[in-house]
Amino acid sequence: MMMHGRTALGGLVMTSALALAACAPSASPARSPDDVSLVAGDGHRLGTADLVGGADWSVLVFMSRQCPCLAAHDERLRELATTFASRGVRFAAIDSEVGGTPEIEAAEALKRQYPFPILVDTEARLANKLGAEYATYTVILNRAGQVVYRGGIDSDKAKLHDDATMYVRDALTDLTTGKPLRRSEGTALGCTLRKW
Repeated sequence: MMMHGRTALGGLVMTSALALAACAPSASPARSPDDVSLVAGDGHRLGTADLVGGADWSVLVFMSRQCPCLAAHDERLRELATTFASRGVRFAAIDSEVGGTPEIEAAEALKRQYPFPILVDTEARLANKLGAEYATYTVILNRAGQVVYRGGIDSDKAKLHDDATMYVRDALTDLTTGKPLRRSEGTALGCTLRKW
């Protein structure tokens, strides 16, 4: 239902004070539990302490393999990851849905030609802590692990438009150039995640 809404990440380190925000604006930030464990396509396990170290900004995009909204955004995500890689930004896709395995996600990352890994979020622990309910829901974390943006990739749904409001691109442009954020939240327009 449509609603609003390849490898290990080596060398990533996060502090235990990672502050994570839930989806609803009224929800208060939560702290990341130590037991959140993500699995990369090669089977390598990553804790929440592995998501932000070594990058100035970390972008986590929650995904669903079956979601047409996410599929429509694949090219835009590839462009964003490539454009901002030299500016200290690291991307990762997060699969919090039932049935995700490292082998499936490694193949999916190759199929989508993502220049970043897809990580399995077993039992949707990270998704729940970050308030991710929809595919395309994106969170940007600073080097300290604080959420600085949460919401959609842009204002498009299943078809891309040249005049769309580019939530993530605008946020990354502002963050990497030291400007105030134009917006810290945007609406996610993807499919409901089929969580564990």
